[in-house]
Amino acid sequence: MLTYLYCSLPVTSNTAVPELPQSNHEEWGLCFTLENAHLQTMEHPWSHHWYSPGDDRILSYCNQDSFHWLRFPTLGDFRISADAKEISCYPLSEVPQDTILHLLLDQVLPRCLAHQGKIMLHASAVRLEQGLILFLGDSGAGKSTLAGDFHQAGHRVISDDCVWVKEYRDQIKAVPSYGGLRLWEDSLEVLFAAEQDTQSMAHYSTKKRVPLTANDTLDFGSGIPILAVIVLAPRDQTSASEVILDRLPHREAFIAVMKQTFQLNLMDLERMARHMQALGGIVPRLPAFRLSMPRDYDLLPLVRQKILETVL
Repeated sequence: MLTYLYCSLPVTSNTAVPELPQSNHEEWGLCFTLENAHLQTMEHPWSHHWYSPGDDRILSYCNQDSFHWLRFPTLGDFRISADAKEISCYPLSEVPQDTILHLLLDQVLPRCLAHQGKIMLHASAVRLEQGLILFLGDSGAGKSTLAGDFHQAGHRVISDDCVWVKEYRDQIKAVPSYGGLRLWEDSLEVLFAAEQDTQSMAHYSTKKRVPLTANDTLDFGSGIPILAVIVLAPRDQTSASEVILDRLPHREAFIAVMKQTFQLNLMDLERMARHMQALGGIVPRLPAFRLSMPRDYDLLPLVRQKILETVL
């Protein structure tokens, strides 16, 4: 078994996970096992489904026989132990391994850690000298593109899809999940046109992984202070010509952050109540802003400047 770090926590795996930094941790954390392929013939009493913006079912959940089950239609099933520490994947035949690892890193691991009581936030994180800026928003809102622009300007991206938000020594901090960026082809062409080492994210998507400079998430166990949370307005709500950055009231910030947290079992009302209570103690202490911007790559330097002038 190989040992890696995800959110600075040890994850053992029976297969290589090149996106994660390797570790010599001897303590036991999460364990991932890639099993043999099987058909999705086993039906479970699914209690919840997640859907794409196009209303396609992308993920289903159930709890059966003391196990959590996650099903990604046409891709594979993940069986998760009751304590969310042991994960077994049963892919469909001919689903490539990079797709399975994408599901593990960007969907399953965040939900498992959330089930253990951690606040796992779907966000891109950029590191400034003073701390982190987190970008939140629905898929396609431009989180990774903004983060990539900051990175090219010298403000390093340390996590693209997920961070663990926690209180540590009276500060609200974030621990990055893993490095790199995931970009659509148009953003890739604008921001990383010279990058030769891009990799496939998943066989069903044209997004590419962009490896960045040496991953130093090994040093982030206690987290990095959060300077601000920037919530990107949905594309259909953005102004046609203006860049607007407004402070969010606490209530709106709470709703925006809550919508971008990962969960495993939404039917576990006691666990959800604890999650809401924890968010209620953290979100009011974070400066939060709503960003509206046109889809114009030429405006990225202006957007970056406006954000830096506002949060610093």
